[in-house]
Amino acid sequence: MSKKSKEWNSKFSKEGIELSEMEVGLKLLSTIDPRGWPHITMISFNRAKTPEQVVWGEFTIGTSKRNVLQNPKQGAFYMNAVMPYKFLQAKMTFDHRVKGGEDCEYFSRGQMLRYNTYMNVEKAYYNSVKAATPVMDLKVLPIAKGLILNIFTKRKANDPNAEEKLHLLGYDLYNNPFNPKFISFIDLDDGYPLIIPCFQLRAPDRSKLIFPYSHFKEDLEKLKIGMHVSTFAVIADEIELINLVIQGTFSGTQKFGGVKCGIIEIDEVYNSMPPLSGLIYPKLKTRPKVTNFN
Repeated sequence: MSKKSKEWNSKFSKEGIELSEMEVGLKLLSTIDPRGWPHITMISFNRAKTPEQVVWGEFTIGTSKRNVLQNPKQGAFYMNAVMPYKFLQAKMTFDHRVKGGEDCEYFSRGQMLRYNTYMNVEKAYYNSVKAATPVMDLKVLPIAKGLILNIFTKRKANDPNAEEKLHLLGYDLYNNPFNPKFISFIDLDDGYPLIIPCFQLRAPDRSKLIFPYSHFKEDLEKLKIGMHVSTFAVIADEIELINLVIQGTFSGTQKFGGVKCGIIEIDEVYNSMPPLSGLIYPKLKTRPKVTNFN
């Protein structure tokens, strides 16, 4: 990473505001749940309204909206959808929310919702910017290096007797080398969530994730044993957008095929796609259906 990429400013640059205003791109938000774990959500209705303020809209009710009402600290990530890829990271604090108003109208009149007659953005969440990076280039060569290293690591790290925590769709989603993947953890310096691109993230089996330190090494080395992390993988095809969140615990590093890798043990798998978001692993315990009333 260049010296420029390590800089954090107190507000968004003009270029950063322009990147946040793109309608087609990747916009992620990391919040902190009541346990102190990070949680990643994709919120497309999300922009820097001014250099000091970010506003994002509520289209569906989910975990992130509840989290910010209890803990206002958030991390944000913005990346365009076409090469050359550019991105920025931000940290911000939730201030207040408003039902309706000009910002809800702004999001609802965008290309994604302007013809939607059933649902629109109902609430706007206003956030003060604590820090933002400059707009940076997402280098392709380190991503390619990660793809090559995974050829040596994934098979070596596989445990054939591992518990099948991750369903097959999620397993394939995380192992597609071209799907964008991200890691979020709490920055110990200030307590704010940080979102790191981690295209090299893989699932060698259905109980854990691994990643070589081929890209964003300086950030990934901030992970300490026992830290809770949230990971996010996404793919967009011509029909639908598929994404999945995995919550896990960083258990340290190990060499597989001579390559040093970080290891994340899977704790939870979270479906973040509508119409019903929520945990899919571990399975929720429910009472058996009552069929005999005698």
